[in-house]
Amino acid sequence: MTQCCNDFGNCTQGRDCPIRKQRIEEANQAYIERGKVVGHNPYIETFDTVKSLLAWMVLVAVSGLAFIAWLKI
Repeated sequence: MTQCCNDFGNCTQGRDCPIRKQRIEEANQAYIERGKVVGHNPYIETFDTVKSLLAWMVLVAVSGLAFIAWLKI
């Protein structure tokens, strides 16, 4: 710890404490960058789920048609 902080990490010199200034800069930077974080897109996830569902439906349909054709032989 520096001389401007007590044992609990609290600043004792007010606004001139370098640790306090650093914490404020970090908080300001996080506030500035909050909108830049790219989250997941639920539309892309939904589209991928629908594609998977359609692939399974095609697989089941083809398997069913092959089974029906095999029964008629």
